[in-house]
Amino acid sequence: MRIVTFMREGFGAPHLGALVGVDGVLDLSARHPGEEAFSSALAFLRAGPASWDRARTQVANQGTAAEALAGATLLAPLLNPPLIRDWGTMIGHLKFFLRRRAEQLAARSDDPKAAMAAAELDGSLELPPNWFTVPRFYTGNPLNVTGPDAEIAWPGFAESLDYELELAVVLGVGGKDIAASRARDHIFGVTLFNDFTARDTQVAEGSPAGKSKDFDGAYAIGPCIATLDEIPDLYQLQVQSRLNGVVQTTRSTVDMQLGFEDLVSYASRSCTLHPGELFASGTFEGGCGVETGRLLQDGDVIEFEAQGIGTLRNTIRRAAPPIAAAAARG
Repeated sequence: MRIVTFMREGFGAPHLGALVGVDGVLDLSARHPGEEAFSSALAFLRAGPASWDRARTQVANQGTAAEALAGATLLAPLLNPPLIRDWGTMIGHLKFFLRRRAEQLAARSDDPKAAMAAAELDGSLELPPNWFTVPRFYTGNPLNVTGPDAEIAWPGFAESLDYELELAVVLGVGGKDIAASRARDHIFGVTLFNDFTARDTQVAEGSPAGKSKDFDGAYAIGPCIATLDEIPDLYQLQVQSRLNGVVQTTRSTVDMQLGFEDLVSYASRSCTLHPGELFASGTFEGGCGVETGRLLQDGDVIEFEAQGIGTLRNTIRRAAPPIAAAAARG
């Protein structure tokens, strides 16, 4: 089952739906008027397995009830996730940024070449051993979520903007102190996740997370949430990024150092998790412009694709920087 949130002309509010084939959608909200469980994706997740099974049966037996997807506007499949946790599970990406940070520090020294040689010798370019066993995450602002085909407004405080290719699982069942062996039972499905980042702000802050990842539209998700039965193997799932139609990287979830089950279990230690929470994988190796050597520009179209999920496409729009404009007028 592939869950979506969508709008059509005449709708007073977004509807919950399920994709049918390649170009159809079953309007679950219209099929269940007045039922809270089908009023939104979050309500649907909170309603639990009985409601999910009803929807799954209706999708399987939809007959002519499905409508053409043409004319509908897909929104973020989950408009209001309770919480976003973004994890660092991709060692290749982490090592790239470790070296990049060392190069930045070396550039400030009297002898950059010697400084980098010293970093090579003293282990500064290697991740600490606990990076491979202890999960790390930051929490993102769920109010900054946007969806497929949405335009991303360039944050006015930033000079450089980047994308980050990720996957995210969505919790369907909450819980606390969840064993990793049982954690998959708490996962409803998986979606694509674009963690837009203001790189110059990130460097200025000296932190991987902060204002650099906190602006309207910073997190694009979609186009759907695919239940795990739609994905043949969660850890052999191929993902691809394209910039203006040109492939930038193709990777697989085999790259994940820790599995989503490990992340769910770790986060649940003495902490109650709730349906709808997002757990993002971290950036795949080669999955951002800093790694490929091409940051985003005004008008760029960035696409992520994964089998069983579809394509998450966003266009970058840069207006005159309001902060700089205000300073000039002053």
